[in-house]
Amino acid sequence: MRTSNGYTIMTADEFGPWLKKQKVWRSIKKLQVHHTLAPDQKTFEKTDKRVYSDPYVGRNEAFDSYGKNTWNSPDSKGCYIAQNLTIWPDGLIVTGRDLNSTPIGIKGWNTGAICCEIFGNFDKGKDKMPEAQRKAVITVYGEMCKRFGLKPSTNTIRYHCWFTADGTYLAGYNKYKSAKTCPGTAFFGGNTMKVYKENFLPAIKEYVAGNKEPQKFKSYLVRVTTDVLNIRRDASAKSDKMGEVKRGDVFTIVAEEGKWGYLKSGAGWIHLGYTERVV
Repeated sequence: MRTSNGYTIMTADEFGPWLKKQKVWRSIKKLQVHHTLAPDQKTFEKTDKRVYSDPYVGRNEAFDSYGKNTWNSPDSKGCYIAQNLTIWPDGLIVTGRDLNSTPIGIKGWNTGAICCEIFGNFDKGKDKMPEAQRKAVITVYGEMCKRFGLKPSTNTIRYHCWFTADGTYLAGYNKYKSAKTCPGTAFFGGNTMKVYKENFLPAIKEYVAGNKEPQKFKSYLVRVTTDVLNIRRDASAKSDKMGEVKRGDVFTIVAEEGKWGYLKSGAGWIHLGYTERVV
């Protein structure tokens, strides 16, 4: 771990102990997931490493300059970078905006949030995430959940593409309505809610539970045992109704949150208390 020009550069193993020592007085309830898009991995390898004597500090200063010229909203230390953290392709983690300063990441979902940018363009056909970066991503979000007492879920960790440009929450990626594809249409297999629940979320949950390598969720079949069962957007009876299913219908569950199961079709969540497993 080292500090240069006010930025701390650390490995994934160093991140947890570093985070525990930080005095964060803001109430952190949200974790944002982004990719940088541009610059991408090619920029880091072909430009940053050649132009800057220290590519991490040099790129951060470029982020800072862009922020000053674009939104001109500094943190308490005069830093204009939008994100609080950036995860580089080699797995190194670099600080940016002060943790006690609200990030500039997702309109309508910045208060109480930490914004993390993953360096690269993770849309389909673009950058492939290196293993060191993948592990660092899981570590960073897992350690932040532990540090701030957050249960990994769609309520606490959200992708940028699940929001419109005006900040309306879509509860998933919609290519016609989403502000961006961020963190990428191939990020951990895809940026949809369905893939998030199959790949990204289980990895963070396993890390928080103490398992460094995530165990893949085993899908299973259920049969509806009540006359009508509502499909909810989130794992909550208070969430928006997305549709309904009827007695005898059989579905594949690909993720769980408490007593709720997520449908393989991506339609939403159903309460498992009104179903039975199909053997």
